[in-house]
Amino acid sequence: MVHFANWLCFHRKMFIGGLNWETTDQSLKEYFSQFGEVLECTVMRDGASGRSRGFGFLTFKDARTVNIVMVKEHWLDGKIIDPKRAIPRDEQERTSKIFVGGVSQEATEQDFKEYFMQFGRVVDATLMMDKDTGRPRGFGFVTFDSEAAVDACLQQPLEILGKPIEVKKAQPR
Repeated sequence: MVHFANWLCFHRKMFIGGLNWETTDQSLKEYFSQFGEVLECTVMRDGASGRSRGFGFLTFKDARTVNIVMVKEHWLDGKIIDPKRAIPRDEQERTSKIFVGGVSQEATEQDFKEYFMQFGRVVDATLMMDKDTGRPRGFGFVTFDSEAAVDACLQQPLEILGKPIEVKKAQPR
């Protein structure tokens, strides 16, 4: 029964990417409450500075609400945000691509790519940019030539330009 409870929880949980740096737990919860009851909601923050890392998680009471959210485009605090169904770490597929969140606004695409070269051959590295301002959105993707490089990235906490980053296996869209 515990396994079913974990499955149910993850089918109600969403990852919300591309958040405005000013978005709070409260504003995130208020926005998504229009679709259904939100049980938990957290904007992920840097442990040292307390600043937003540009993404968060929320859990709905009803798993069907996730499907409703997924079919719409969402704007919050002046930005298009990117909600996705959260996937438990143990169910994530083998992949050679990682998602990197919490990247410093000062980091260049070259800094980004060079940092990850220590883990293996980088096939592609892309920092996502705001279409309107041209400024970095605080997250990006790195594709390696092997799954082993991905596993190496996930073994320890990482920092780019002295700022802790969140690294996880990328999920297919």
